[in-house]
Amino acid sequence: MTLLFSDDSVWIIFKGFLMKKGVLIALSVLIVVVLVVTGIWWLKPKETGENPSNIIVSDAETRHFKALTLKNGLKVVLVSDPSAEKAAAAMNVFVGSWANPKDKQGLAHFLEHMLFLGTEKYPEADAYQQFIEKNGGSDNAYTSSENTLYHFDINAPALPEALDRFAQFFIAPLFDPVYSDRERNAVHSEYSASLQNDGRRIEDAIREVVNPNHPAAMLSVGTLDTLATDNMSDRLKQFYKEHYVSSRMALAIYAPQSMDQLETWVTENFSGIRDIDSNAPIYDQALLSPSQLPLLLEVEPRSELRQLNFRFPIEGTAKSIANRPENYVAHLLGHESTGSLLSELKSKGWAEQLSAGSYGLTESNTTFNVTIDLTPEGVENWEAIGELLFAQIELISNQGIQQWIFDEQQQINEIGFQFSEKVSAGQTATVLAERLRYYPMEKLLSGPFRMESFNPDQIKAVLKKLKPDNALIVLTHPSAKTTKLSQYYQTPYGVSDLPGNLLANWRSPTLETNLALPTPNPFIPSQLTVYPLEHEESGLFSANPQRVITEENITVWFEQDDKFKTPKVDVHILLETDFANQSALNSSATSLYLMLINDALNEVRYEASLAGSGYGISLVDNGLLIRLYGYQDKLQLLLDTLLLELAEHEINADRLAVKREEFLRNLRNADEEPVISQVVRRFNEWLISNTFSVEAKLEAVQQLTKAQLEESRVQWLTSSKLNVLIHGNLVKDDAIRWTNRINSIIPQQGSANVSRQLAKIPTRTFVDSIFIDHSDSAFLQYYQGENASLRERALYALLADMISAPYFTELRTKEQLGYIVMARPYPLDGHPGMVLYIQSPSTDPALLQLYSDRFLSRYRQTLQSLSDEEFNIFKEGLKTNLLEDDKNLYQLSSRYWNNIQDENYNFNSYRRIAHEVDQISLDGFKRFYENRVLADNVRSLSLHQIGKDMKADYKDHMESIVGLYPLEKPKQWPEDVSWVTPTFNNQ
Repeated sequence: MTLLFSDDSVWIIFKGFLMKKGVLIALSVLIVVVLVVTGIWWLKPKETGENPSNIIVSDAETRHFKALTLKNGLKVVLVSDPSAEKAAAAMNVFVGSWANPKDKQGLAHFLEHMLFLGTEKYPEADAYQQFIEKNGGSDNAYTSSENTLYHFDINAPALPEALDRFAQFFIAPLFDPVYSDRERNAVHSEYSASLQNDGRRIEDAIREVVNPNHPAAMLSVGTLDTLATDNMSDRLKQFYKEHYVSSRMALAIYAPQSMDQLETWVTENFSGIRDIDSNAPIYDQALLSPSQLPLLLEVEPRSELRQLNFRFPIEGTAKSIANRPENYVAHLLGHESTGSLLSELKSKGWAEQLSAGSYGLTESNTTFNVTIDLTPEGVENWEAIGELLFAQIELISNQGIQQWIFDEQQQINEIGFQFSEKVSAGQTATVLAERLRYYPMEKLLSGPFRMESFNPDQIKAVLKKLKPDNALIVLTHPSAKTTKLSQYYQTPYGVSDLPGNLLANWRSPTLETNLALPTPNPFIPSQLTVYPLEHEESGLFSANPQRVITEENITVWFEQDDKFKTPKVDVHILLETDFANQSALNSSATSLYLMLINDALNEVRYEASLAGSGYGISLVDNGLLIRLYGYQDKLQLLLDTLLLELAEHEINADRLAVKREEFLRNLRNADEEPVISQVVRRFNEWLISNTFSVEAKLEAVQQLTKAQLEESRVQWLTSSKLNVLIHGNLVKDDAIRWTNRINSIIPQQGSANVSRQLAKIPTRTFVDSIFIDHSDSAFLQYYQGENASLRERALYALLADMISAPYFTELRTKEQLGYIVMARPYPLDGHPGMVLYIQSPSTDPALLQLYSDRFLSRYRQTLQSLSDEEFNIFKEGLKTNLLEDDKNLYQLSSRYWNNIQDENYNFNSYRRIAHEVDQISLDGFKRFYENRVLADNVRSLSLHQIGKDMKADYKDHMESIVGLYPLEKPKQWPEDVSWVTPTFNNQ
C-alpha cells in the first residue's frame, strides 16, 4: 500500500452510538475507502451564482471558504456552511516534540496538557472541558514532531463563547504550579500505558541509533524523571514564550454563521496573540548521518511480531509540494497488483503486507520508509527480500518513470477532488489547520489532490536516495540478536554492520523476472453521470428505502439517493445465519475463510481502492456482512468478483498455512494488546452470548483443515438468508438487476431471523478480578439499563454526557489516578448502559473503585444544585448530536442499515431518541440516578485488572468494599441471570 502517516495515534473507545447493531458493524467492517483521507468535500449540482471563496474549490462546492492573515500574522481559514448544526475550530502551532530542551524531554507534550488547565480569564481547571461537553461538543489535542494541534467541536450557537475560551489558550494560560505538578503524573501515566506497545518500543530503540545531534534522539512523550524540576512553571512559560507566537500558528474555523460574522469573531478573539519575529524551526541536520549507514538494527518485540523496515533519509517533502515525487515513488513501490513486490513476496510465502511512503509533509529532513510484515519464512529470507526490494527500485528507476503513470494518478486525484465527500466540522477544521502550515492558501483544498506537472528529475532524485548504502534496516522478530536495552522502554536490540557480500548483492540485485510495473487500473470510473430521480424530489422531506423484493429467503431495500447526488453507490449484503454463533470452531472457520478471501482478492481490492471504491467483509453477530462503496460505474465489477470468490474460492494449501499461522499469531498476541482492549474483551465475554475466549479460538484454529473450511462454507452459504440494502446512484431496475446477480451466486436457503443474546445482569454488583501481564491496573464498571426502550437509551446517553467531564476532572486532573479516565454510554445491541473506566500505573483497582464510587456519591449533590436551565443545556447538546445531518452517502447508508437491523422501518431512531430526551425532567433524571446508579439493587459488573506489584494493596482495599459479588469465569453467572435479545424500543 501507499503509506499515509498520521501525526498522532488516538484510542477512541466507547463511542456513544445508540443503534442496535451499529457499534459492532462500524467496528468490524473495514471499507477501503476512507472519507477523511480521500477528501473533505462533497459534490452537489451547482446552485445559483458563483462560489465566493477566495481559494480553489471543486466545480460544485456550495460552502464558502475564506483564507486570510490577521495583522498579527496568524494564518486563518474560515468555512461558512449554513447547513451545519455543529461548529468547530482547530489551531495548529508550528512546534512539536523536536523542540524539546535536552534537559526537559517531553516538555512540548507536557505544555499541550497544561493549556487545558486554566487561563487568566477562565482560571478553573475544568472550565473549558465542562463548557465544551455541556454544549454537545468534544475536544482534544496532539503533539507530533513539529506540530501541536488543538481542536474542538460544539453546538453551533455556543461557538462565540467557545472561541473566546479557546483563544485564551494562546494568549494568557495560567501554568498553575499546583496543576503542573499534578499533570506530570498524567504525562507519566500516558508513557506508562504504552510501555508494552511494540511500536513505541521499536521507536525507542531507533531513537538510540539516530544522529545524537538530531532531536529525534530525544524522548517525545515525557516521564516524571525527564520532567522533574523545581521551576517547571518557569520552564513552561519560557517554552511558550519562545514558540507560541501568532506568526507560527494556523487557525481553521467551521460554522453555519455568515462569513462576515466569523471574520469578526476571529479578529476579536485571536488578534491578542503575541506577534514577534519568530520562525518555526527547521531540522536540516542529518537524521541518520552518512557515516552511520548502512546499519542493521535488530529488535526483539514483546508480541509475536516479524517485520522488516527500510528507512532511507531524504530531504523535506514540503520542498517539492507541487509535484510530490515521493508519492509517485510510493505508489509504485507500495503497489499490490500482479507483478508488484508484495505480490512476489506473498507468492514465495515470505510476506503478508507491505507499505511504502514518507512521514508526510515537512520542511525538515525526513525518511522514506518501506515496511514489510514477514512470515516466519520471511525472517529466514530477509536478505533475499532486501535484494528483491532493490531490484524493484532499479526496475522503477529504469522503466517506471512514465508519463501515463503520472497521468493516471492525476486522473484519479482529480475525480477524488471533484467527488470527495463532506465529513464532520471537527475533521474538516483539523485537516485545514494542518494544511495551512505547508500549502499556499489558495490550494488548501486542491493541493493534496493536484500534482502540477510530471517532473522526472524530481522522481529520480528520490529514487537515488533509495540505495543500500543509505539505509537503516530495522529487523524485528522474536529471535533477534540483541546486546542492549533501550533506556525508556527497555527494548532489547542489537546493532551491526551489513556484511560486504550482502551489500554487494543489494547494490547489483538480480532482476527478478516476475517483478513488473502496474498496468492501467481497470477500476477508474469513466461514467460519472448522476441519474435523474425516478421519484419527484421534495423540499420538505427525503425519501427512505423501500422494499423492492420480499421473499422467504431474500429481502431487498432500495433508495435512489436524492440528497448528495454523487455518482456513488453503497451496498450492504447480509448473509444472515447463525452458523458462526454456534461454536468457537464455527466462528473460527468462518473467520479464517474470510481471511483467505481477502488474501485472494488483495490485488483486485487494492486497485479498486486506488480508484475510489472498496469493500469490507466481516463476521457480525447475525451472519456475514459485505459492504461495497464507490463509483457506480465500476462497482458491479467489484461486486461480481467478490461474490464469485466468496462462493467458489479454491483453497490453496500454501496460502491456508500462511493465513492460519497469521490467525494463530494474532490470537497469541492478544495478551500484548493494550490493557483497555483486553479488559473490554473480557467484559464482552461476560455479556455477549457468541463471544468466545481466545483460548477456545486457539484450540479451534489449530485443528482446522481445508476440508473443514469447505464444509463450513457450504453450511453457512446454504443456511443464510439475504438482507440487502442498495443506496445511491442507481435506479430501481438497476438495483433489481444487481440483486438478481447476487441471488444467482449465493445459494441461500435460510429463512430464520438471527439475533445473539445478552446477559441481563441480576440486580446487584458483580466483580471479576483479572491479571493481565502489565504494570498498570485498570477498573471498568458497567451499569446496565432495565430494558431496550428508547427512554432508557435516552437516559443512559444523557447520564454519560453529563458526568463525562466532571468524572475526568475529578479522577484524572485532580486526583491524578491515571491518563485514561472516561465515562461513556455503552449500548449493546440497543440495550443501553454506561461504562466507567480508569487505568492507573500507581493505584490498585479496588482503590480506583472506591474513588469512582465516591465521585458518583458526590455527584448526587451536583444534581441537587443543578438548575433547569443548566440541565436543558445538556439535553440540547445531546439532541443536537442525535439530530445532526448525515454528512455523506456512506453515513446515511449506515443509518439506513442500522434502522433495518433494528426493524425500525420508519428510519427515525435518532429522532425518536431525541424526542425521549426532550421528555426527561430534572426531577425524573434525579430519580433515575438514585435508582440506577446509587441504589443497592443496580445491575452492574466491575472488572478489576490487578497490575504487577499491586496484589497486596488490592487485597487491603478490597476489605473496604462491601456489596460486591465475585465472579470467576465468563458466562458462569448465578442462576438468576437471564439471557435476552434486545428489540427496538423494547418491543
